[in-house]
Amino acid sequence: MKLKTAKCLVLLSAMLLCACDSEESRFDAARTRALQNTDPWQAYVQLSADAERDCPSGLLESACSGKTLADYRGLAQTLYRKALSRSSPGAFADLFLRSVPPGVLEPQMPELAKKLIVMAGKSPGDRASAALLLAAGDVLQKGEWVQKDSVQAAAFYARAWLAGSAKAASRLSHLYSLQHDDASALLWQNRCTGECYPGQELIDVPASWSPRKILRIQALAKDRSIVTVNGQADWEEK
Repeated sequence: MKLKTAKCLVLLSAMLLCACDSEESRFDAARTRALQNTDPWQAYVQLSADAERDCPSGLLESACSGKTLADYRGLAQTLYRKALSRSSPGAFADLFLRSVPPGVLEPQMPELAKKLIVMAGKSPGDRASAALLLAAGDVLQKGEWVQKDSVQAAAFYARAWLAGSAKAASRLSHLYSLQHDDASALLWQNRCTGECYPGQELIDVPASWSPRKILRIQALAKDRSIVTVNGQADWEEK
């Protein structure tokens, strides 16, 4: 009986050592791939994918040891900070589109927010800029890290939408609804399609509006050059 127990313990120890060696070798390979990438943001994205693959989370705990998880987190934080220091649009968009920023970056958020707005202002407005423009709009509309500016926020949201961000339409509909500009809010609600649609907040159309006015706003929504309605839907009353 004692011999069987001893054999089981030896076998278990060997299995644990193999598992640890396998974890370490996978992390070493992931670290090598990340450090070979000259773009720190792309390196961070790759490392995150490797960590998710190599250390999947189960119902109760991760498949990796605490040490391996700490190694992944430590390297990820280093790459993330490096990406921010190099003004990576992807890193800035990711940071400011999170519901809660990483605690270690909390003291730097006001400074980073100002930098984000400058970067968004200089962005070309192409599809690659969409997330950055959306994030800049969020920062200005929220007013937590910089002074609130709904006019500039709307401009960034409109550019984000033109660049391909479906979610920007929902942001603009909500922004104009808060300003009691129901016509412009409905304009952007009509543009809230695809990825934007499930999360949009439907506005209450004023009972005084005629069906013709509502149809006119729907028609205006097809013109991508129009950002606000500005009385254009009232043409039938003139």
